[in-house]
Amino acid sequence: MSDSFRLHGAHRAAGFLLAVPLLLWIATGLLFHVKPGWDAAYEELSAPPPGPLPWERVVFSPAMLKARGLLDPGSVALAPHPSGLVAYFGRRGGLPAAVDGTSGEPIPPSPEETARATAVAAVGASRHAARYGNLLPGSEAATHRSALTGSDDPAFRFRTKGGHRILVDRVTGEVSQESALRDRIELLYRVHYLQWTPWRTVNAALVLAAALAALVLSASGLLLLARRAPLKGPREP
Repeated sequence: MSDSFRLHGAHRAAGFLLAVPLLLWIATGLLFHVKPGWDAAYEELSAPPPGPLPWERVVFSPAMLKARGLLDPGSVALAPHPSGLVAYFGRRGGLPAAVDGTSGEPIPPSPEETARATAVAAVGASRHAARYGNLLPGSEAATHRSALTGSDDPAFRFRTKGGHRILVDRVTGEVSQESALRDRIELLYRVHYLQWTPWRTVNAALVLAAALAALVLSASGLLLLARRAPLKGPREP
């Protein structure tokens, strides 16, 4: 078997293996460039405060609250609370906690009615409120990864007529949203980066196989091109 035959075989095999991944990569890459509906799918929701926030009345410091055992040692965030208070958010006894910065009193987790009102206010303030529609009756217990407490906080999940899922953090009042469109976009990202299975090891093997096939395709193509177009010497007089 000649070297040229082997090169052609390797080139064809590598091209065959890469045909589907390259087609999917190009198609998803074009979508990522255009990003149709991305702004709505990844919109960050927040409920507007019911009135002016009492920043000037915050008299407690994190050190004072930690000394009183209201917050554990560690990072603490000062931010608005949906109730209209300014609160310190952190952890107490290993659990997420909120403390009113003006009175130094703990703020209990929001009940479902309060969380629902927060979700309604956040959706109403959205530029894409019509996409969400009204909240459906009922709720589900969930967890929310909070940027303020640094933990997975208890949350309520509400569903809307538009097919969105609204999560409201019971401790901090942070609001986030999920939707079928966002799920499809996340699937496209997994397809683009060859994350085709639930197993990380298998996905890593797919990436390595694609990289190896790309190297074989490039190297064999260059070698075949070099053999088909040899350098010509100077013409004889």
